Order: sequence, then structure tokens, then C-alpha cells
Amino acid sequence: MARELPERAGARLPASSSEELLSVVHAVQEAQTRLLLIVDPAVADLGERARFVVDELESALEFLLDDDVAEPADAQLARIKEFHAQDGQRSSALSQALRDYAGLAESLKDRLVEADEAFDVRVIAEARKLAEDLQRRALEAAPEAGVSAAATTIRNQPLRLMVERVGAIRKAAAHVFRRHPEIAREVTSAYERRRRAAARREKARKAAEAGQANGKPAEANGKPAAAPAPATPAPTTP
Repeated sequence: MARELPERAGARLPASSSEELLSVVHAVQEAQTRLLLIVDPAVADLGERARFVVDELESALEFLLDDDVAEPADAQLARIKEFHAQDGQRSSALSQALRDYAGLAESLKDRLVEADEAFDVRVIAEARKLAEDLQRRALEAAPEAGVSAAATTIRNQPLRLMVERVGAIRKAAAHVFRRHPEIAREVTSAYERRRRAAARREKARKAAEAGQANGKPAEANGKPAAAPAPATPAPTTP
């Protein structure tokens, strides 16, 4: 597929596009690392381990609860996953994710061990400690506004170029493989799908608020909206 795309896209997508994109991605990664070292050094030191711990807890919880039995913990895990679906790399988001997953894992600790004897319950305590360390160090780090702004500008330059290149590749792929949707989906990132879903939810929320302000139910596709479901509380922090 990688070779067929530039061949069929013609001048709009030169054969060197993949190498150029890799070079731009490398530049973005380096600039992002320099920016994080300035504005959020805790992530540079603890971020990789924090993300690993979050993934471990999420995987263990999904394995336990994927049993076709409906229970409150299923809804809790779904809310936590949705709440953190758009998380970036900042220490504040990682800290909250660690607390949320650790809280649910703690309440299901015995069942987690029973379902998977290889599950190490110490990862729950580690998640809480990492959350505290990230929060504490984030409060201690206070970079000068001018320094962080300059680093952000430098990071954004290759980032904009990367977004443009990726967009061009996806447009070309959508056209070239328009009769092969299973291939076209491969070039659509999970982030983009989540971003579009979040935009749709936000649009629906604003429409609902506007309808309530006017004393009328919000409409979708010309039809009155269904009665709102009971509010779902946000993930709690133990």
C-alpha cells in the first residue's frame, strides 16, 4: 500500500513523501521533548512509567470485566476511559488518570488477582505514588512565560507541517482506495476518530443547552430529541 499510494496519487504525493514525513515527525518529537523539559519536566522523568502503569491497570480491568455480566464496575470503567480518551502528555492529565484507574482497581483488587494470578497488586500503590509525584513536581515547576512561549512556537512550526503532510496523504488515500474502505480506514488515526466523536458530542450538548434555554427540546436531524438519560457522575478520585 505504501508504494501504491504515491504511484497512483501522482504529483500531489511525491515518492519521497514517506521519508519527508518521517523527518518531520522526528523534528516534532525533538521539539516536543524540549518543550516538556521546560514546561512539564515531571513528564519527561515519570511520564513513560506513568503511561505504562495506566495501560497495565486498564488492561487488567478490561480483562476482568469482559465477562458478559453487567455490573456497576462496567459503567465505571467506561466512564473513566471516555473521560481520559482525549488526555495529552501533561502531568495533570496523567496524574488524574492514575488516580481514577487505581481507585477502581483497588475496589476490585481481590477479583483482579483471582482472574489473573500474574496481576501485581503493587501496581495500584505505584499508580497512586506516581500521581502524587507528578502533581507535586508540576506545582514546583514554574517556567518563565517567555521561555515556554518560545519553545511552543518552535514546536508548532514542524507540527503544522506534519499535520499538513498527514492531511495530504489521507486525502490521497481516501481517493485512491475509495473502493477499498478497509484499506482507507488504516490511514485514519484513532485520535482523529475520537476527535470527531468528541466534536459531535460537544455540538449535541450545545444544541441541548440552547433548546433548554428556549424552553424547547433540542432537535437532531429535524426530530425532537429523546428524553435525556440520567446524568452520569464523573470519575471519582479516591
